[in-house]
Amino acid sequence: MSERFELSFKNKEVRIWFYVMLPTFIIGSIFIFYGEQKYQYIPFLLLVIAWSIFYLWRFFYRKKKKEQ
Repeated sequence: MSERFELSFKNKEVRIWFYVMLPTFIIGSIFIFYGEQKYQYIPFLLLVIAWSIFYLWRFFYRKKKKEQ
């Protein structure tokens, strides 16, 4: 491990993770509990999109941080 990870809201990566994943979890839960049976793929799709957005942002953020 080259760098320690700080699990607090002072860490920008933790804050962004909560900003992206918490609304995704809430919206996905609403679709699971109140959605029709034919739309059960939507929560999974939302989760995949949210993970993709977060990890793309994280990749560019760490790349920018490493350059500085």
